Amino acid sequence: MATPTPITDEQLAPFRAAMQTIRTPGTYDKVYNDECVFSFDTPFSPGGLYVSLSNWQGVSASYLTSHSTKTSSPVYVLIKKVRVAKPDDPDKVKEEPKTMNDLLQATLPENRYDEVVSLELVAVDPSGSTSAIPFPHDDVPMMVASAAEAVVAHQAAGDAEAVNTLVEDEERPVSKYAEGLVQLDNGVKISPDSSKWECAESGMKENLWLNLSTGYIGSGRKNWDGSGGTNGGLNHYTATGNQYPLAVKLGTITPTDADVYSYAPDEDQMVKVPKLGEYLKHWGINIMDLQKTDKSMAEMELDLNQNAELWAITEKGAKLEPVSGPGFTGLVNLGNSCYMNSTLQLLMASPASPLFLKYGDKAIADSLIATAPTDAPAEDPITQLAKLANGIASGDYSVAPPTPTPTPKPKSKPAPAPVPAPVRATAPMLAPTDAGLEAAAKEYE
Repeated sequence: MATPTPITDEQLAPFRAAMQTIRTPGTYDKVYNDECVFSFDTPFSPGGLYVSLSNWQGVSASYLTSHSTKTSSPVYVLIKKVRVAKPDDPDKVKEEPKTMNDLLQATLPENRYDEVVSLELVAVDPSGSTSAIPFPHDDVPMMVASAAEAVVAHQAAGDAEAVNTLVEDEERPVSKYAEGLVQLDNGVKISPDSSKWECAESGMKENLWLNLSTGYIGSGRKNWDGSGGTNGGLNHYTATGNQYPLAVKLGTITPTDADVYSYAPDEDQMVKVPKLGEYLKHWGINIMDLQKTDKSMAEMELDLNQNAELWAITEKGAKLEPVSGPGFTGLVNLGNSCYMNSTLQLLMASPASPLFLKYGDKAIADSLIATAPTDAPAEDPITQLAKLANGIASGDYSVAPPTPTPTPKPKSKPAPAPVPAPVRATAPMLAPTDAGLEAAAKEYE
């Protein structure tokens, strides 16, 4: 492996000078690392996404200089992503989908593509000039590197808001089995090292549930899309005579929260357990020492809602004619936004509509965005209406793919080429207090 080229003191100077402005986000801070707060550009866009290390707002290249000047943000981490088609497994027999689960599995992006991420650190000086250094790199100051790593790894603000909405919509009662829970004295102790956790039935390492009564670790249920576990936790509940119904999802336990499920037929849902910390201590788990390492059930549901290409089911076999350009930008259904999407499309369909006239004109939209509040533009209704309307009307996110040119069949199979990724359903907040009114621009297929 080649030794990376050292970064010179001259290159590092603007980053060192800005260290007093750099902040590292905490667990509950909002980080906009998946979509520009003023447009629908994402890390998958050609220019990538610049995320400020001062206020954690993400912007596209076209807004970088103005955002830096307006918010006094001198340093950004540039995130670029491409999807590369997974190579075919020559030993795997290709079969046509037989069930809805098979079809959904085949359309999920994570099952079709590998994600390749490249990063840079970018400094913007008062004149608007930029300078970049490679990242990660051993020469980057620790404070800058820690902040950049945290920004890149943080849950996206839009996803966090959607997860919170799912949790709020789902009432989780206190389990009737929580008070006076029976816990066996069988000598079982759970290691604090998550790498040692596995399903006792199948050996799975993901989606693991700890039975609060027996200390048994079993995998979760299969989801409707075929993902999830192997029913190890549920099988254990049945095998022990349906006596011990409460299980907590390992990896979701923090000092303030955790996912707990009741297998009891009269509950059979996510529940609350007020004395969870006390019950976990019985199995050697100190709730104050744990950090979240796995997706909660709400986060998993959000992934399914966003990534499942349901059109592949409803339109399967139909010959569709792709359209693109201004006025032909679709809105992704976030799982519960189809009626709102239809309404917004209708309001934007006519050039004479008030929404189109007020927000759809690029010059007007740009002026509204230029006057956006500096602290939280992603939560400002006017800014987000301008972003949404301009995104639909402009056609910038509805571009026809290039016509493929026939090429001779190669003698050997080439390496997979990067796959152009459509803009994902990143949900800018339109009205934070208005029941999750969210929408996202996407290439219309």
